[in-house]
Amino acid sequence: MRADAQRNRAAALAAAEAVYAEHGVDVSLNEIARRAGIGNATLYRHFPSREVLLSAVYSGHLERYCIIAEDAARADDPVSALRDCVVSTCALQATNRGLADLLASLRPLSPHVESLRARHHRAITAVFTHAVRSGMVRVDASPADLAVLLIANAGLIHRTVEDAPRASARLVALWLAGLVSPDIPVDVPPPTDRQIRRVLHH
Repeated sequence: MRADAQRNRAAALAAAEAVYAEHGVDVSLNEIARRAGIGNATLYRHFPSREVLLSAVYSGHLERYCIIAEDAARADDPVSALRDCVVSTCALQATNRGLADLLASLRPLSPHVESLRARHHRAITAVFTHAVRSGMVRVDASPADLAVLLIANAGLIHRTVEDAPRASARLVALWLAGLVSPDIPVDVPPPTDRQIRRVLHH
């Protein structure tokens, strides 16, 4: 790749990272090209679709998302591990609206991103299984509950600005307090995988 092409690609990625973090993933590619100081044709030459650009911007973030869950799945204290995993994952959302959107979505981006999502699902399922078996977490807790939290957290982050990290931390703390209260009944069952997938594909 020529030096000028490398500069244009780097400028597009930097602009996309900044714009997505600030506004979420629905920003137009035209706006990203404008922020990068390049033409639309140049942007499309490097990133022919929104999905290709999103995958390039967020693959590294999603890798960290997987590592958080995998570290928690290997931890000795399953309840603390679950708590730390949830707090860390929601904190990733709180400072980046684009990532908040992607963690609350199953929007298809690329085979690599799909493999990261599958990897995360395996790890977070293990985290919940270990925590429930400890007897310190309510027996009906499931990864579907985390999916609902991430959807709620993404919505909260889009509705707040400077207060997003604090508001998110409060939501997460209340959610965790309910999770580790196994004696308090919940009359509503967790959502099914089908229900979660229907919401996440919107």
